[in-house]
Amino acid sequence: MTKRNRKRPALKRLRRQAVEVDFNGGSLTSDGGLVLLREVDKKLNLIERIDQAIDDPRDPFHTKHSQAEILISRIFAIAAGYEDANDQQHLRNDAAFQVAAGRTPRINAGADDDEDPTLASPSTHSRFENRIGKKELFELSKILVDIFLDSFDTPPGEITLDLDATDDKVHGEQERRAFNAYYDSYCFQPLYVFCGDQLLVSYLRAANLGDAHHARGITKLLVARIRKRWPQVKITLRGDGGFAIERLMRWCDKNDVHYIFGLPKNKVLVKEIACEMTRARILRSHRGGKQACFKWFRYRTGRTWDRHRWVVGKAEYTGKGPNPRFVVTNRFSSDGIVDTTYHRPMVNGKRQPLQVKTPGTWCSVAFDPEKFYREHYCMRGEMENRIKEQQLCLFADRTSCTRFIANQFRVMLSSFAYVLLDGVRRLGLSGTKHSRLRVDTIRLRLLKIAARVRVTCRRVIFHLCSHCPWEPLFNQVLTRLCRSD
Repeated sequence: MTKRNRKRPALKRLRRQAVEVDFNGGSLTSDGGLVLLREVDKKLNLIERIDQAIDDPRDPFHTKHSQAEILISRIFAIAAGYEDANDQQHLRNDAAFQVAAGRTPRINAGADDDEDPTLASPSTHSRFENRIGKKELFELSKILVDIFLDSFDTPPGEITLDLDATDDKVHGEQERRAFNAYYDSYCFQPLYVFCGDQLLVSYLRAANLGDAHHARGITKLLVARIRKRWPQVKITLRGDGGFAIERLMRWCDKNDVHYIFGLPKNKVLVKEIACEMTRARILRSHRGGKQACFKWFRYRTGRTWDRHRWVVGKAEYTGKGPNPRFVVTNRFSSDGIVDTTYHRPMVNGKRQPLQVKTPGTWCSVAFDPEKFYREHYCMRGEMENRIKEQQLCLFADRTSCTRFIANQFRVMLSSFAYVLLDGVRRLGLSGTKHSRLRVDTIRLRLLKIAARVRVTCRRVIFHLCSHCPWEPLFNQVLTRLCRSD
């Protein structure tokens, strides 16, 4: 009697049936939803723009993998949840990535070498990342802004640009790494600029230079590029206390750019809201919980500021005691009107309501400091969720290259992956109950779908999982993305 040779350990039986596993299922992929990213890329023309911005010094005669293929396999892999270039060793044979890169998957094992669809290896990706220079990075940064501008059919009347910095911890001897006392670690400190959900700037910096390092220069370039396309748009910068520096605010005042920045507290500011803090403490003793009172006032530092500026003071009293907060701005009316000269005239020894002096006329404006603080400044917190998507979901903190420029390019690759996933959210999910999904949720529901890939002479067919719970959502997004413009 002949015994069967088992290649794998025996699994527990299912009643009378044996349960076995093997890897002979054929051409399968766990990322069948990459066809959606491919459609988004075609609509945004993203990969082609990136390819044109990067010079390719290689000899075409000896080049097997085009630069566009390398970009697609790397950016799509980040969007699909593969954080490192080493993953390309396995993904180079994945049919979904081959189709995304423009190659037809192998029909059978006997195909000629000239028809080999295998994508670039990790070493090719590594060489590609390390040959990028400053010129290419500058051109790539323009692409993020251009995609934002192209997303509007008509110029908006007003936009708000959110600025924020975060930490990117390093664990090696990377170039320009520095110790940051606030984060208590060696890290980089990238600067991000968002407008709503759309990313405009991702700029890697050393961590010992301050939150606002190069913020003024980046703002100048960004505003110039936006106003070149939209001359009449009103632009507001919004950020935390790290950006309330004189050079940036003075430039905004001179160039008709509004700003709303947090302001670090000091004794003078705290004294200005002493009465409001007392009132908040009394309210808390009667009502319990957190209580806050708000106040407008004018403020100027003793040495650094060249003028008085308007400040919103938030006098909050909590169970842990007083918690004062301040916001400095050159706009504070509820309807968004900004004027250069503000007055509170004295009549019979009493201060009158805030008024705005405009050429040839006086008009009274209703100012609500609490409404301004909550509706204009507190909305800044939504940007922090977008940064979390970058850092936690799209691996923008995988800056483990030795060269600083290579690490900056890795941050850009992560940013382009975000642009693709945000494109799915903006073009395919807008107006639905799924319009606020995070990028990792979009990945799990729309990209991570098992599929069997079948190749014929005329078709490449993705047979997706028959019991996918998100089939209606997938079909809805696919219909929107394939709709003719």
